[in-house]
Amino acid sequence: MSITKNFSSFLLYSLVLSSVAQAKPIMKATKIEGLSHKSKYRFAMTNEITRRGEKAQRFEIRHGDCGKASGWSDCTTDRGRIERKENPKNKMAKPNGTVWYGYSIFIPKDFVSLGRANTILSQAKVEKHGFPLWALTFNDRPYLLYGNGDTCSLGSLSNWKGKWNDITVYANYSTSGQKTYFQLFRNGKKLCQFNKPMMPAKFAKGGQKIGLKYGIYSSFVSRYLSSNATKTVNLKGYTQKQSTGTTSKSPTPTPFKYDWGVKLPTHVIYYDEMRYGKTREQVDVRMLEAAGAKPVD
Repeated sequence: MSITKNFSSFLLYSLVLSSVAQAKPIMKATKIEGLSHKSKYRFAMTNEITRRGEKAQRFEIRHGDCGKASGWSDCTTDRGRIERKENPKNKMAKPNGTVWYGYSIFIPKDFVSLGRANTILSQAKVEKHGFPLWALTFNDRPYLLYGNGDTCSLGSLSNWKGKWNDITVYANYSTSGQKTYFQLFRNGKKLCQFNKPMMPAKFAKGGQKIGLKYGIYSSFVSRYLSSNATKTVNLKGYTQKQSTGTTSKSPTPTPFKYDWGVKLPTHVIYYDEMRYGKTREQVDVRMLEAAGAKPVD
């Protein structure tokens, strides 16, 4: 039995090592998204804490930090962010294509949930569709959000904090014809599987562009500020129609214009060992570590 087991382990290690060279680092396929400021604290390579190797990616967001793009502003749509985005889009995966993502996330113990607001730590989006195809969302009850609005529980927030979490994601961006369209593994255990298309049927012909985003993205932050305010703020309310046909409401689209007597908590998140490829063996952090593969950095 021991000889058979050792031989099986050898085959696994050989498979992982032979395929790892085909995987590519996610960081090199991304760039920082436009922000309301250029302070150095927003993103840095650090040796404060790492999953493997000498450095990890450190993201920090403070009250008032919001992103901007052509025709869009977080500052006037009740949001804040510091994210890296796929550049150019479709570099890692295209519509009707398949991809595996592998990476590690560290959420510090002092991370404060925004309650009814949402903090997304990684997501994939397709152009001309506001809703993400999938998104890891962390608030009081962490969940995975799919492109049609369905969700999958990620367990308790406390179970994610204060340690490295190894994430492996399988994503098929077709609109039909597949048995499985999405899988999420955490520390080697499958947490979520989705057997329906994430990509809206209107994109069946392709031609759109998909982009992975990661870092820290918070939406409808005025919900947190309103719930914790120590000063009275006169508001008209904000309603936003989603591309899924649903609507989301919050106290105001411009939360950073008001003095609530309280500010959003500062969030710091670390990412490491980020790869994308064609197979799980190419990107799964634990498989690569067990096989003795070199760290990304």
